[in-house]
Amino acid sequence: MIGKYIKIYFWQFISILLNFGTLFVVTPYLSSNQALFGIYTIVISLNIFLSYADFGFISAGLKYASEFYVQGKKAEEIRTIGFVGFVFAVFVGLFMLIMLGFSVMPQALLNELHKPDEIRTAKYLLIMLALFAPTFVLQRVLQLIFAVRLEDYHFQRLLIISNLLKITSTFYFFGFKHYLLIEYFLFTQVCNLLAMIVGVLLVRKKLNYDISLLARSFRYSKFYYKKTKKLAFSSILLTVCWILYYQLDPFVIGKLAGVKLVAIYAIGLTITTYLRSLFGIIFSPFIARFNHYIGLKNEEGLKRIFSHVLIVTLPITVFPSLCIFLTTKALILNWVGPDYITSVTITQFLVLCFIFNFITSPAGILIMAYEKVKLIYITSALLPIIFWLGIAATYTFLGLFAFSLFKFLSFFVVAVIYLVISCRVLNLKLAPFAKKVLLPAVLPICIMIVITQMIKAYIPVGHNKINLLYYTIINGLICLIGIIAYFLSSPVFKEYVMMIVNRLKVKFSTSTQV
Repeated sequence: MIGKYIKIYFWQFISILLNFGTLFVVTPYLSSNQALFGIYTIVISLNIFLSYADFGFISAGLKYASEFYVQGKKAEEIRTIGFVGFVFAVFVGLFMLIMLGFSVMPQALLNELHKPDEIRTAKYLLIMLALFAPTFVLQRVLQLIFAVRLEDYHFQRLLIISNLLKITSTFYFFGFKHYLLIEYFLFTQVCNLLAMIVGVLLVRKKLNYDISLLARSFRYSKFYYKKTKKLAFSSILLTVCWILYYQLDPFVIGKLAGVKLVAIYAIGLTITTYLRSLFGIIFSPFIARFNHYIGLKNEEGLKRIFSHVLIVTLPITVFPSLCIFLTTKALILNWVGPDYITSVTITQFLVLCFIFNFITSPAGILIMAYEKVKLIYITSALLPIIFWLGIAATYTFLGLFAFSLFKFLSFFVVAVIYLVISCRVLNLKLAPFAKKVLLPAVLPICIMIVITQMIKAYIPVGHNKINLLYYTIINGLICLIGIIAYFLSSPVFKEYVMMIVNRLKVKFSTSTQV
């Protein structure tokens, strides 16, 4: 099992590097035109709606398909995936119709669209978003198939190739004083589609998957509806709340202040979107693994792996987020230039939300695995309630900053609740648990803060890629120092790292002998 985790994380590490390439190469080109960048940001936000368009059935399908797979019930696993894929396709079809409707009159979605090139760009991006939406059905089904088997790395390789093509294409679409946003968006959608087609062939050949049974199962099933509806319907509230919390703010800002201020907010939003997707990659293998323990009724094993996940992922999520928070001004000046200097404080508080990701992500997976429906309702509803009430009360005098401030405050409140809930679900005492998980991180965090404050004035600043590279290397070294300090202060983290190192040594020595 550890071998699969190593493969998953190796290819995820490559994917992370490419995502940072996308962040640092693509975004500076896109942000050179604030108005069109604001339009693109809103369209991409609509694109992310597809991540939630299954209304909980995909996550429910992953849970039950994982349990069927570990119990050796392959046909039931395939039928479950076929059913939830069909449900997702229905919602995607509805999404397509809505996007085509907005494409006829994009001004209904975006204020201050007056120039012909802005209207034309919005119209074509919305049309392409609608036409390529079925690609997401293929993507989610393939992700389910690989995730159930903890073989996500096969699918990750396809996404890496697709992302490489997207990154390299920016030099053509935006180089030589070009700004071919429509053509670039079309190219990225075609890359996604081709990757999914290859993914279907890979599933059939590599996993010997019964594609024929999957196709026949791609329909409504009363049995699997009853099986998944309880958890799925609880996830509907989760989906709606996450849309209200994560996706609605660019549209509200666009209506209140126009697309140029959307672009200012979008700098922080872009960084956090990448962080969320990258950290999602880190935690995704544990969704199936937690459900494997549930399926085998191994509660002690689940307790052990839960605490290990928190300890191991803490430095991976907290340390980079902390570094970005402490050096945001240098990042923005090097990345997109002084035109976005007003994004600094907004970006800092948006990034600060991810300090708690090592708690909220595993805890959310745990609550779903145990089917604690009422707890899902409560924690899901708190995020948008705190967020939007805070904005309503403070927007008149805080402006855009209200969005980032209450994004952070709402996430902080829910993170504390998640920690308490997790301890209660697993019958763990909070104080010893916090001592084991949180206390070892205090010294490394203090060391990182001191080092950052000492060298912050010496970080080169200027809108060019060399300075951005220096900035990335400096932050990477600070994170590395933090991880080394955490390695020395956390016995569990040290044990886990040494176990992986020893397994790699054995594997390497075996391969050299062969």
